[in-house]
Amino acid sequence: MSARSGLDAPLDSERAAHYRDVFHRFARVESPDLASPMYAELAYGISLDHELLELAAQKRRRQPAPNMLFAAVQYLLLSRGAYADHPLAAHYPIVSGEERPMEPAFPAFRDFCLSHRDEIVKLISTHRTQTNVVRRCTCLLPVFSMIQRESGLPLALIDVGASAGLNLNVDRYRYRYLRGGQEEAAWGHAEARVELEAELRGGGAMPPLADDLSVWFRGGIDINPIDLSNEDELRWLRALIWPEHVERHQRLIDGAHELARSPVDLRAGDAVELLPEMIAEAPTEAALTVYSTVALYQIPTAGRERIFETLAQTSMDRPVWLVTLEAFLDDIGDAQQPQLAITRFTGGKSERQLLARSSPHGWWIEWAA
Repeated sequence: MSARSGLDAPLDSERAAHYRDVFHRFARVESPDLASPMYAELAYGISLDHELLELAAQKRRRQPAPNMLFAAVQYLLLSRGAYADHPLAAHYPIVSGEERPMEPAFPAFRDFCLSHRDEIVKLISTHRTQTNVVRRCTCLLPVFSMIQRESGLPLALIDVGASAGLNLNVDRYRYRYLRGGQEEAAWGHAEARVELEAELRGGGAMPPLADDLSVWFRGGIDINPIDLSNEDELRWLRALIWPEHVERHQRLIDGAHELARSPVDLRAGDAVELLPEMIAEAPTEAALTVYSTVALYQIPTAGRERIFETLAQTSMDRPVWLVTLEAFLDDIGDAQQPQLAITRFTGGKSERQLLARSSPHGWWIEWAA
């Protein structure tokens, strides 16, 4: 294999500096925020390694380079076979079945990437990051309760960037909200297979949870919907889970079982084009609730503006609620702290209300006063 097999032209100095900054920030901010010392170590090492920066730069436009490179590597490791025989596998508990060794992972990671350069380029140039964090439903449940209370109607849910559609089953999971280690609120059926938990921070009060969330319509749009009955597609979602978050693999699998039992309407295509037809199918006797969880950043600004125009136009005939858990990113993935907000569209006009700050994975929520 040649040194540049499968790669585009070398990075110029400006783009190389750009990607160095991305990985350095990922090491300093994003990895510690999401409790991944391993990705912090790897991202810092990549930020100083021109060959790996060139490899990471092969990702698709508007895809975050660190997440894509790390997911491609873990996807190959989860494929087992010769990949799992590499020394790097020891640093992934979900692959090895053991605790990580007390030694740096970067040397093995670098060797793995350079040894499997072509396979990694193929993955990151054809795949996307996809929503696979069921715990984000801990943010959605209180807001959906608020909308049901405001409207006095059941809900019609439309998930923009739905991935596999796991978050459309928000009312079929069990929830615990803790403050200072003590349970402040619980919701859901005891027999629910998926249990989600979030820490409440700050002095703001969480909106009251509905006694019973009534959902009449569940529709999802994604440029590439994930079919969790497909082994390769499930593996890609699992590959996006960070190495230390072992419990998330089982939660994803449990969510897939619930989805198989309670399927939702998923459609492939551009949300800008498909949203109007899905809105037209949503029952008028339900509160139209469009939402996204760390997905809108993948839609260019012009596309997001068209989505907002669609919602404003729709609100001439019926109220629309837009719920967003988003931190809009630039083309290379410069992240901010996600904000949970609700935008109410009525009579063609909109009013946005910031509700909370949140962990990107829904681990904690700090409600506004």
